[in-house]
Amino acid sequence: MRRHLGRAYKTGRLASGSIEPRIGVQLPDGTVIAGHVDGAPRPLFSGAPWLMALMSAFICVTVLGLWAARALTRPLSSFAAAAENFSLDGTAEPLPERGPEEIRALARALNRMHERIVRLMSDRTRMLAAISHDLRTPITRLRLRAEFIEDEANRKRMLMDLDQMRAMLESVLSLLRDDRKVEAVTLVDIASTLQLVADQFGDMGQVVHYVGPASATAAARPDDLHRGVTNLVENAVRFGAEVTIRLDVSDTMLVIDVEDDGPGISDARKQEMLEPFVRGDDARTMDYSTGFGLGLSIARAIALGHGGELSLHDRAPRGLIVRMRLPVSQAPRLAA
Repeated sequence: MRRHLGRAYKTGRLASGSIEPRIGVQLPDGTVIAGHVDGAPRPLFSGAPWLMALMSAFICVTVLGLWAARALTRPLSSFAAAAENFSLDGTAEPLPERGPEEIRALARALNRMHERIVRLMSDRTRMLAAISHDLRTPITRLRLRAEFIEDEANRKRMLMDLDQMRAMLESVLSLLRDDRKVEAVTLVDIASTLQLVADQFGDMGQVVHYVGPASATAAARPDDLHRGVTNLVENAVRFGAEVTIRLDVSDTMLVIDVEDDGPGISDARKQEMLEPFVRGDDARTMDYSTGFGLGLSIARAIALGHGGELSLHDRAPRGLIVRMRLPVSQAPRLAA
C-alpha cells in the first residue's frame, strides 16, 4: 500500500479485538481512514492480467495446432487407404488433390505413378498374349512333324517335350493374365462348390472327402473360388493318398482347409512355397507329375483378391493343411 499510495499517505496496522486485521490510512489533511483486510481467497490470476492473456494465447495456439495437425494427417490417411486398395482393374478412384501445395503435389505424383503402373501391366499383358499366340503355332507345327518320326522312342520323347512346353506356357499365362474382366462378386453356396470339387476328383479315382455344413452362403467370385480350391486339391493329391476338404463358417469369416497325409513342408519353407515357380522338390524335373510351382501362388492370389489370406500349417500326425480364410461379405472394390 505504501508503494502504491506514495509518501504523502501513511499506513499502519491498527489494534483490533476482532480476528480480521484492521489497517489505517492517514490522508495528507490528517484524516484517518480505517478498514479491514478481506480474508476470502482471491480469484486465481486476478492480479495478473498478462498471465491470463498468456494462458488464453496458449490455449488458442494449442487448439489451432491440433486442428492443423488433423488437417495435414487426413490426406495421409487417404494415401494409406489408397495404397491398401491399390487395384489394376481400373476401379480405384484417384486420390483427391486437396490440402496444402505439398500434399497436392504428392497426390498428383501418386496418381501419375498409379497410371504408369497400370499402363506397364497392360503392356506386359499384351506382350504375353502376343507371345502366347506366336508360340502356339510353332509348337503345333512341331507336334505335327513329330508324328512322322519313325523311331517310336524318339517320337514319344519329342511329343512329351512339346506337351510340357505347351503346359508350361499355359500355366505361366494363367498366373500372369490380369487383363481379363474381373468376375463379379455374387452370393455363392461355398459348401456346394467344395462338394463339387471333391466329387470331380473322386470321379478321377482320387480319395477326396468333404467335411462341413451342407449349405453355406457367402459373397465370392465363384469361378475364381472353384479354381483356387481345385489347385489346392491338385497339390494335395499329388503328395498324399487321402485328402479332406473342411469348411468352417462364422458370422464374419469362412475357413477352407485342404488337408493331406503327405510328407508335409518344413517351417522354414512354408512362406517360400507360396511364391511362384517354387516346388516341393526342386531336384525333380519340371513336368506334369511335379507341376510348375504355380498352384499355391494362384490360390493365394485368389484369396487376396477376396480380401482374405492363404497360409500353410502342419497336420497331425503327418501331412499339410492349406488354410484359406475369406470374409463372408465382400467390399464393393477389392485390390486385384
